[in-house]
Amino acid sequence: MIDFTNIEKRRLSYETYFIWIHFATRHLFFRRCEIRGLENFPKEPFLLVSNHQNGLIDALMPIFGQNKYRMIFIARGDIFKKDFVAKLLKWLRVLPAFRVRDTGKENLGENDKIFEMAADLLNKGNVVSLFPEAALQYDKSLGSFKKGFARIAFRAEEMADFNLHLKIVPTANYYESFYGAGHDALYNIGEPFEFGELFDLYREHPEAAYRQLSLKAQEHVRPLMLDIADKENNEQIDFLRIVNQDLKFGCKRPLMSERLACDQKMIDSLRKLKEESPESFASMMEKAKRYSDLLAKLNLRNWLIGRKVGFGKMLLRTLLAVVFSPVYLVLWLLCIVPYKLPDIPLKNVKDKRMTASFRFALGSVLTIPLWNLLLFGLSFIIPWPWWCSLIFLAVLFFLFIPFIRLRYWFVKYYHRWRYFAKRGNDNVLTEAMEVKKELEEGLKKLSI
Repeated sequence: MIDFTNIEKRRLSYETYFIWIHFATRHLFFRRCEIRGLENFPKEPFLLVSNHQNGLIDALMPIFGQNKYRMIFIARGDIFKKDFVAKLLKWLRVLPAFRVRDTGKENLGENDKIFEMAADLLNKGNVVSLFPEAALQYDKSLGSFKKGFARIAFRAEEMADFNLHLKIVPTANYYESFYGAGHDALYNIGEPFEFGELFDLYREHPEAAYRQLSLKAQEHVRPLMLDIADKENNEQIDFLRIVNQDLKFGCKRPLMSERLACDQKMIDSLRKLKEESPESFASMMEKAKRYSDLLAKLNLRNWLIGRKVGFGKMLLRTLLAVVFSPVYLVLWLLCIVPYKLPDIPLKNVKDKRMTASFRFALGSVLTIPLWNLLLFGLSFIIPWPWWCSLIFLAVLFFLFIPFIRLRYWFVKYYHRWRYFAKRGNDNVLTEAMEVKKELEEGLKKLSI
């Protein structure tokens, strides 16, 4: 394993590239990146814990979504196997943590060194961030917290004779989609808490103290995220969340924080329905499964089903498509390489939840800057003043935003036409509309 000492050192190369990745995180990859609770970040040091549902993307928010702190992140050790990758991750201020299932028992002893290093970094006033679940959660629920972060926290206090006053900051990510760019995201930062009441327990029974702190942190993270605790019906409940987006229990759509609050309220209502009327709950789950299957058969999204799409509106959209087509073609030619290139290695990736991570890491972080520099070099072929090439380079870094917007507009335009053509003469679509109406009526009753 490479040497991770001085990982906290501020490097000009990192600070320079940080500007680009911060921009890409907040404005390029996500359509709207909402960050709530920045005022809850205390003065250093603090240990930041978060839920983990979306691979590398989960780490983007605390590291690059804000620009006040330069955090040191702890990630799973198996991604450090190659020295080149390990050195790159060190440059990005990422430390490894080892799990038996990833690297075997032989590397577990390295964790002691890493945890000791992390505790020392906290004592030096740095900010350390990690995922206590220690693994991706493939449903929208909160997994159990492992003791690694607790070991670091107590060891940091022990180094300072329990006078460090280390704070733990609970955070959570919430995404509109796990699989690509151009969607909304929320990074929720909760109120920090201390754990001095556990110091005496730690001195006598460290394992018990680790367990208590893990449970305490878990309960602070839970209200910041969408936690569908019903494992048996997790998929159907998550699908109902999508169906409920048009209803939203009276909430508006724009902000992800509002949508999260509405989703949490819906899930709480479903939990009560399951307790009070198991038959009604089971019926709703069956309808949700049926509706999901019908949408898959139609290859249509929920937002279209039941929508009024008149010929006049479709004609207007067609005229707009004709007007925007030349613009989209130019944007497509300038942006398609960094947009599509990350999909090549994705064909060999079994874990589709890593889709967004590959697209960000290979697209936003690497390919877009390199591709733009290539186009910048080629622009000198054009017989115009040199400063025009500089303007062209600056514009290139913003073109991905309208490209994504227009791409989704044309995708929606295509599916609107498909839906328009199917209405009235497709039995599957007719059934889907009926089932959706029944589900919406049931959801409306839950909101009363």
